[in-house]
Amino acid sequence: MLCAIIVRPGYLKVDLFNQQTVAETRDALRTIAAEARKRKPSQILISVHASRPIFKVEQYGLPDYFRELGEVSKCRIALTGDSDELRLSQQYIQVLARRNGVNVRSFPNEQAALHWFKDRRWVPDRRERQEPREGQEQRQHRPRRNQESISLGSSGGMSV
Repeated sequence: MLCAIIVRPGYLKVDLFNQQTVAETRDALRTIAAEARKRKPSQILISVHASRPIFKVEQYGLPDYFRELGEVSKCRIALTGDSDELRLSQQYIQVLARRNGVNVRSFPNEQAALHWFKDRRWVPDRRERQEPREGQEQRQHRPRRNQESISLGSSGGMSV
């Protein structure tokens, strides 16, 4: 098994190759978690190549590692795989991780994952903000029209 970790602008890129056993998977997850603790990235891209799919998630200890990654850096984790079986197992991992409050998503390729990373609608502190920002004007809502303000015109159409 080979685990390559590269620090890229805005995210940590992890490439896992030829991952076949439970021990190899646990070692890779420990390495990724240690690097995440050290670097504190806001986003992690994990690309898995030529490896066995993981369906026995508890046996591999994945929920604990994803929970740790999510707590350590409050980051988004994107998963990609190079086979249909890997992508199916990653979708299963996504469901379990998100159920535990970790922001994990599975993607068909790295481009789609990077597009998610660049999405500006997601800002880490945006979800936690309760009060409006200072200096922002509140949106003015127009009153809704009621039935009395709508009448039929001479041509049979509605006029306001």
